[in-house]
Amino acid sequence: MTLWTVTVALLGFAALAAGFAGAASKRTVIAYGSERGGPGRVHVYGATAGVRRVMQSRGPGMDVAPSWAPTGRHLALATSDATGQDFDIAVVAANGSGRRKITEGPAWDEEPAWSPNGKWIAFSSDRTGSFEIYTIRPNGTGLMQLTSNACEDTEPSWSPDGSKIVFTSRRGGFAHLWTMNADGTGERRLLKALSTSPAWSPDGMTIAYVSDIDGDSDIFTVRADGKGVTRLTDNANIADEGPTWSPDGSMLAFASDRDGDSDIFRMNADGGEVHVLTSGVWTDNAPAWRP
Repeated sequence: MTLWTVTVALLGFAALAAGFAGAASKRTVIAYGSERGGPGRVHVYGATAGVRRVMQSRGPGMDVAPSWAPTGRHLALATSDATGQDFDIAVVAANGSGRRKITEGPAWDEEPAWSPNGKWIAFSSDRTGSFEIYTIRPNGTGLMQLTSNACEDTEPSWSPDGSKIVFTSRRGGFAHLWTMNADGTGERRLLKALSTSPAWSPDGMTIAYVSDIDGDSDIFTVRADGKGVTRLTDNANIADEGPTWSPDGSMLAFASDRDGDSDIFRMNADGGEVHVLTSGVWTDNAPAWRP
């Protein structure tokens, strides 16, 4: 499992969004992790001239793995204490205000994923000794444990109708994609191939994921029924990771070290027309496309 080094950074986000002309540019708003400005930040990239904003409010340690609410007005994230340990789930407004922890305790709670209807946040936690998938309401009530086994279940991603969750499970010793109903029933393995970092497409037909079957990480897609695997990237000794869909499903953003350090890239949903969005000597990763 990878904890991306992120702290949230969205100062002036409302002004940023207002500055984008037209629906197409408004869709290209991507939160991502970066080391620029210090370890553990989240920046927001906008399509117009690469506009970038950094959020003023942050926790005492690191904020990692941001996930947009379906309205685009809030973020869920995993936030640590000052030592960078003991992660909990927090919710903040898009401008950084109103930070509120919705989980507490010595366990590591991480990888939040907001449900499409905005009523639940799925996340992974080791509070029972191994990482399992849980859901909780954005106000911190209604905690439910969805998976229960001795192996790690992590990286939840909701289907767009909210009825299912795809996640990474290490049952059997290796990482594979599994799906289940939103209440934890109906678990089944989706892929036999090594696979992590699932992201369900907005139309519900496809799941993007990462596999290192060739010794380096590349991005693939598979139909939601587990058939029809398509490879989108294929670069020797290059790590392409963390795919996230554009709201209309026409593009994917992802992190890649193909330029020598990890930057954020964008490509068409068929793997064509790859463009770099961020550059520099800093590590940029963990993109999350605003709805």
